[in-house]
Amino acid sequence: MRRAALAVLLLVPVLAACAPKGERREAICAIQALPARPGFDRFGAPPPGVEKTAQATAEVYGPGIAGGYGVRWWGPCGPSAKSTDMLLLGPAPWALTKGGPRADGHQVAYGTCYHRREADGWRTVACRINP
Repeated sequence: MRRAALAVLLLVPVLAACAPKGERREAICAIQALPARPGFDRFGAPPPGVEKTAQATAEVYGPGIAGGYGVRWWGPCGPSAKSTDMLLLGPAPWALTKGGPRADGHQVAYGTCYHRREADGWRTVACRINP
């Protein structure tokens, strides 16, 4: 038991080193702290062309440390929407959160929330549930 606890304690600095730093980390944590929940919330109108451009050019972050398919670990942040599977950062000034609720490990809905960086911080402008 002590060895396992020691191993976890030794891994914490290594994992923290993999997390985004500085302004990038602040943006990721601020977006995750927004109350919009992808796959649950539906309001506003998605901005034209942002989804397609983000899919092609955004930096993609997710909860997994190992990543895969170009997905980087978003690192530790405070509270976030439990339904968020990934965060697409870009094109500026946009960020998208994608995901949805699960039941017994299966996705039951999927949606996208659109966030825009403004002078006073990040603001959610729309959320949609994908058909």
